[in-house]
Amino acid sequence: MKKPYKGKLPTGTPSLAMSTLVVVASLLAGASVVHNIYKPDLSLPPLESSEVAKKDDSVNKV
Repeated sequence: MKKPYKGKLPTGTPSLAMSTLVVVASLLAGASVVHNIYKPDLSLPPLESSEVAKKDDSVNKV
């Protein structure tokens, strides 16, 4: 004789691909919000003439 199932029926879980998509989208959205609030200065400082000369010498040694 079969016993009736008295537990809660499983509701299912989202697929791994959908979970990954949600995580990546939330990370990108969070980064976008943070960079709109804190605007980073990504400019490079100018090189001094002595640094340029040293770099040219190291390239010419090869």
